[in-house]
Amino acid sequence: MSNVCILTDSTVQFTRPDFSGHERVFVIPFEFQTRTQQGDGPRLRSGLSKRLIPPSTQEFIRFYTQLSRAYDTIFVLTLSSLLNPATRFALSASLQYSNHATINVVDSLTTGIGLGLLVQSAAAAMSAGALPVEIERRIRASIPRIYMLFCIPELMYLVQSGYMAYSQALVGEMMGMLPIFAIEEGRLTPMEKVRTQRHLFESLQEFMNEFDAPAHIALLHGASQNATRTRLVRQYVQETFPDTLFSEHTIGPHLAALFGPQSTGLVIMEKLD
Repeated sequence: MSNVCILTDSTVQFTRPDFSGHERVFVIPFEFQTRTQQGDGPRLRSGLSKRLIPPSTQEFIRFYTQLSRAYDTIFVLTLSSLLNPATRFALSASLQYSNHATINVVDSLTTGIGLGLLVQSAAAAMSAGALPVEIERRIRASIPRIYMLFCIPELMYLVQSGYMAYSQALVGEMMGMLPIFAIEEGRLTPMEKVRTQRHLFESLQEFMNEFDAPAHIALLHGASQNATRTRLVRQYVQETFPDTLFSEHTIGPHLAALFGPQSTGLVIMEKLD
């Protein structure tokens, strides 16, 4: 039986810490580059800019070398390559790596809770004794079954991440709109703009109604956001999808650096056949 582990990155958020196979899941860290905004650059409400710095190719090689002492197959699942170059560095490292372990780099096309659900699904198969080819098949089958929506009111975070022009973000914040984006095929795609929290809840509700019986629904929100919105989503899921797992999470620091700490996210994972 192949000895398998999973390497993911610190943008991941798990729905629970004690998921099956967690002892063979390892996290390679991102770093933050923090500076005070000055001059003509995008100005964040906090006055500070945090940019995610992915692990270098050499750092991935260092992790591969360490893990290969105990494992002969390493699955590497990092955030979408269209959100950050970490996957490209992981793949480059796998091509340069010359030890005995087999390195399988898979572009997750997601991040945050979406990445966590993907890792948890793969870890469950790994823990059940699945062969590497079966684990990879499960990973690739799960990727298109993960759907994510994000309401991102602090558009300047998208400027510093390179997803939006400064003038466009400035106008959007001045208008006080609540833009909603989807992560589709790994890319942040604008969907619609709403004006109030009530309209945001209606949009989240419409999104959930597109699914019959999902395996998991997760809500992400900022630490300081109104608890009423959380309660409404929770109640709706309990009434509409009584057999679906539901979890609530505060947005982690890495996702906050990408989309802003006041973002609201909804993640839905469909069941595998």
